Amino acid sequence: MKRIILFTLLALFVLSAAKLPAAISAYAFGDYYFVLKQHKAEFEDLNGLWLRRVYITYESDISDKLKARARLEFNSAGNFSTSAANITPYLKDATIAYQYAPLHKVTVGIQDSLAFGNIEKFYGYRHLEKTMFDLYKVRSSRDFAIDFSGAFDAAKKFNYSVQYGNYSGNRNETDKYKQVGARFFVNVTPKLLVEINGDVTSLSGVKTSYLIQGFAGYKDEWGRLGVNYGQEMVKEDGKSDVDFGVFSAFIVAKLGAKVEALARYDMSVDPQPYGQGDYLPIEKGYKSNLAILGLAWNLHPKFQIMPNIKMVSYKENKGVKPGSDTYFNVTFYYQF
Repeated sequence: MKRIILFTLLALFVLSAAKLPAAISAYAFGDYYFVLKQHKAEFEDLNGLWLRRVYITYESDISDKLKARARLEFNSAGNFSTSAANITPYLKDATIAYQYAPLHKVTVGIQDSLAFGNIEKFYGYRHLEKTMFDLYKVRSSRDFAIDFSGAFDAAKKFNYSVQYGNYSGNRNETDKYKQVGARFFVNVTPKLLVEINGDVTSLSGVKTSYLIQGFAGYKDEWGRLGVNYGQEMVKEDGKSDVDFGVFSAFIVAKLGAKVEALARYDMSVDPQPYGQGDYLPIEKGYKSNLAILGLAWNLHPKFQIMPNIKMVSYKENKGVKPGSDTYFNVTFYYQF
């Protein structure tokens, strides 16, 4: 790990010395967490500090039309394991983009998934919790892909992305199965965004995943709100189809120059097919509900502290129903 850190810092120093139009940025976030209530007795009353993520990003304008980006992530495991794990560094992003027309570009490399890149940006609180398809393990946040994106009009009101990727996340590709996705979004007004996206993913020779979702977001001086619904359908030869629909809604309200309040509610329409184990354990095989309430205090434009509470509950499935869970966190976020 030390070698990777030293190599990264050296590379950033060399790149900055090359005098290209470039920028280096970094941010980090984590929590003081306290498990107030958990249906698994071994998790109850656990508490402590953890640094969840650190990101270091380098972006360079190689020319007027050619831009490069690399991001290193330091990732800590949050699975409440009895054995502590070290923070692990790995390459999060590595792209080169070419603007081949005034409103259109092609990007190649490890990059955002179309399933929640825009939605996460509008939401603005990734450091509090992931957006729904990321949180519930439906899609990876990254893929090594070729992406064509742009706008249909000079005002950039109507926008698109089409992506072809490995569907292997940040890992190397070792099979022939791929993912094809598309995203279309409209800035209806400067305050209103509407998006629809989806993909078709080959998981094996006999198994295919289909994803479709819609999002609408509205923002104004008072804050912003968003509503998101999506559905994954997995079809496998010789087996029954597996569907997973989920609804998510949030509202962020400005309470002053430095304070915001956030409320979010997620509801799965079908039983969780994958579950969730990191930081916020969620059992698979049950319909679940997630409620989040938080109060964000921006001590500085680059430093935020956010006390919050997260509550998970389940619906009965075949006569079995896990107990509800409650977590209290003080989340911190800073740029440097």
